[in-house]
Amino acid sequence: MPRYVNRSPRQLFRKAKTLSKKSDGFTLVELLVTVVVASILSGAIITAFLSGTLGFRLTNDTSELRSEADYLVSSILSEVNRSEFDAVTMIDDTYQFHRLSEPKISSAGMIYRQAGYESIELNLSDSSYTPSNPNVILEQISIQLLDPVYDARRPRYMTSGLFEIELVLSLAENPDSTRTFKSAIPF
Repeated sequence: MPRYVNRSPRQLFRKAKTLSKKSDGFTLVELLVTVVVASILSGAIITAFLSGTLGFRLTNDTSELRSEADYLVSSILSEVNRSEFDAVTMIDDTYQFHRLSEPKISSAGMIYRQAGYESIELNLSDSSYTPSNPNVILEQISIQLLDPVYDARRPRYMTSGLFEIELVLSLAENPDSTRTFKSAIPF
């Protein structure tokens, strides 16, 4: 207020009148600029929120499918390891597991083993496994034996190699969420 000390009351009244006219409200241009700026900001905020929500949903879906793939592969691995097999054969797209016959003692006290393999109760095929999670659909499972090593005396028996398991999984509520997972089990 020190600026107005030397002015006459008339000048002060005129100045106050012009200030009051300017503060009566907003002009149309000011309102339009405000609306445009607010809409740009709200659009950016909504876009960031929607992309964050979508990213979270995709991560959650992939995590659920990965968890189910891990379960299926560990089920196969557990069964294979528990069987204590010595050889594998393939019959009609099914892997049959075999164990060497048990050693026996002859009447002369000698330890011997009958030649050959005995089948055990484990068959590995594409239709052997189902998901544990009802929200997950197992669309395809492919089990292949890579780099097999055959028994020299019994050529149809494979004694080592690598089982490659390929799983195609999707969520029941979102068929577009199909993911492919690969894993390998050496033996």
